[in-house]
Amino acid sequence: MIYYPYFRGRQFDLRALTEFAQHAAATDIVPIIEPVRDVPALPKTIKTFSKHHQHLAVIQNPQVDHYDYQAAKRYPIDDLFEQPEIQRAYVLTPLLPPNLLSNSLVIVQHYADLNLFLDHDWLPKSATLLVPPEARIRRLLFGRQFGHLFDHYTVPDHSFEFSAMPDSFWSNDIEFAHEYHEIGFSDYLTQGATYFDHGHPSRTVALHLIYLNHQQVRIRHFVSDQHDDFKHQREKYFEALAKAVKWIKNQPAINQTTATAKLITLEKEHHFPGMGVLKALTIEHHLAIMERYLQSESTETN
Repeated sequence: MIYYPYFRGRQFDLRALTEFAQHAAATDIVPIIEPVRDVPALPKTIKTFSKHHQHLAVIQNPQVDHYDYQAAKRYPIDDLFEQPEIQRAYVLTPLLPPNLLSNSLVIVQHYADLNLFLDHDWLPKSATLLVPPEARIRRLLFGRQFGHLFDHYTVPDHSFEFSAMPDSFWSNDIEFAHEYHEIGFSDYLTQGATYFDHGHPSRTVALHLIYLNHQQVRIRHFVSDQHDDFKHQREKYFEALAKAVKWIKNQPAINQTTATAKLITLEKEHHFPGMGVLKALTIEHHLAIMERYLQSESTETN
């Protein structure tokens, strides 16, 4: 069973992935990067995965932002795909040349696109597919390698609304994948599928941490008390962090990670590192918990 976490190649996504590659203990997590910026952190991240023999997939035809429209890259990555750990991935579109797809990872977004490629026999059996969890799509894929891609992150109109339901179900993706004979699963972590070009201040600072509970992945939201305006981001951060740290300290070891230890230290030292660093820490925590989720499945199977 493989977990394919889906990232856009933003600065702190790449920072968290580089950290993960240096310390990952297993090979059943294969992150997907959809490049959005021509930045030095992108080839650095890819090289780190290769150096530490961790697998990574990089989308060749990104569908968001402007990376794909830059003919001359300042920080090219083409040569890095010669490394065995780095896989080419593609978003399936009607104009995608089928000759590119052998041994690749293919992200299917729409039933019509998949049906088109299958009708014309354009989709090689060697490709691994990640598809929406729809019955009509599964019926098309009998005998093929595929997993599901699902956006678990439901965003309310305003972040402070998370306080009304601070704890909720996140996923049981392993159970779902086994039921439909899938080889793995994918999601957009706690960032959601919608892509925003630029970050912006929020009325509310919220931390989102997944955790394990009886072979199920759940999510906990920690929300600042202030949410009347866009001011006082630092103070709001400490309000949310204090709630998170109180919860973390009462969790069993399986839900405590290197990232949560860093959060405890930040709260103890009353240090505000910036929202980007906070985002990177929640990503690191997410990947560590999912690694344990997969390990628990392996233990049960054995």
